[in-house]
This record gives sequence, structure tokens and C-alpha cells, in this order.
Amino acid sequence: MSSTVDVDKREQASSAKRAQGVEASTKIWHTLNFPDATQAAAWVNRAPAQGAGEAAFSTRGNGSVDVYYFM
Repeated sequence: MSSTVDVDKREQASSAKRAQGVEASTKIWHTLNFPDATQAAAWVNRAPAQGAGEAAFSTRGNGSVDVYYFM
């Protein structure tokens, strides 16, 4: 994968996370709900991916997944 693609993906993810109210300078816990574990994991792994201990998952009875992330 070229570094240009990495930069583009990082900017897309950063923009998406900023649109959800996530700012890089302030690290606090946030939560989102996803329809399933695959989508939850994909979001957490988008660049900039969460590091060790910066994300936790909880499955609800209806199959949806809460993501708690530190960012």
C-alpha cells in the first residue's frame, strides 16, 4: 500500500471521527453503537486506529455492539 493511500485513509478516518465530535487534542471516553461486531471493529481500526486499552466492546441482547473508545 502506498503512503499516499495511507494518508488519504487517515484523513478520511480523521474527518469521520471529527464529524462525530472527536477532537485529537482532547482524549476522553466516548461511546457509539453499531449494528454488529464487524462494523464496530472496522470503525475502531480505521486510521488513526485505537491503541491498546483505548477501546472496549459490549454486545447488547439485540446483537448490536457498543464501542467505548478513548480519543
